[in-house]
Amino acid sequence: MKALFALILLLLAWPAHASDVARALLYDGQYEQARASALAEDTVAGLNIAAEVMAAEIMLMRVDDAKDHAKDAIKLADDALDRDPDNIDAKFMRALHTGFRTRSSSPFAIVMKGLVGKTRTAIEEFEAAAPGDPRADALYGAWHLGIVRGAGDGKFGASLSEGLAHYDAAILARPDDIVVMGNYAFSLIVMDDPALLPRARALLLQIEATEPDGATEAETQTRMLSLLAVIDDPDALKARSKGLLNTEEPA
Repeated sequence: MKALFALILLLLAWPAHASDVARALLYDGQYEQARASALAEDTVAGLNIAAEVMAAEIMLMRVDDAKDHAKDAIKLADDALDRDPDNIDAKFMRALHTGFRTRSSSPFAIVMKGLVGKTRTAIEEFEAAAPGDPRADALYGAWHLGIVRGAGDGKFGASLSEGLAHYDAAILARPDDIVVMGNYAFSLIVMDDPALLPRARALLLQIEATEPDGATEAETQTRMLSLLAVIDDPDALKARSKGLLNTEEPA
């Protein structure tokens, strides 16, 4: 299953190493059962796949409190790293869910708790552990674009151009990754900048031409194609974007 920061980021597309049972459940979209099966293993791999499941649940807005869900997933990643300090998948999950926690927090909490910096640090730690891993580009892309949308270009060291470059690099490395493409396209659309819509349209068309791999990709594709249907109608596009994916910091 291809599973951010996101953001998102985004970002569940690269494989972890958990049991066949848990991963098969995740692939089929049986999220609660997959998480329970993964946690029952009581292994580093099981902790990682449980955190992966929780990322899918947050992105697809299947939880009541995304912030608390992300904080719980961070604890799983930290537990995995306590057992295996060099585990790359755990570092990725910690970065991904730190981003989700940031995006689901209030602007006041984001500033007071230094969440922007914590997210950046978590991404940097993952990148240092896995040089050249395209997941880092997806995470950086989500980080930059989320801040630009919420605070403005140049704030907190984020820039639109860097966000676009990182996301483009992630897509170049994984051109069949519907989740990353979907998060990228959605981030562009909610920026509310007509100049970014041609890029978003191209991504949505690429998603339309890609065969989904698993339930998370299938649902992401369906949601993204609903945006493609109204891409030329600004009011309809804005209305349909609301509540579609949990990928952005609050504006």
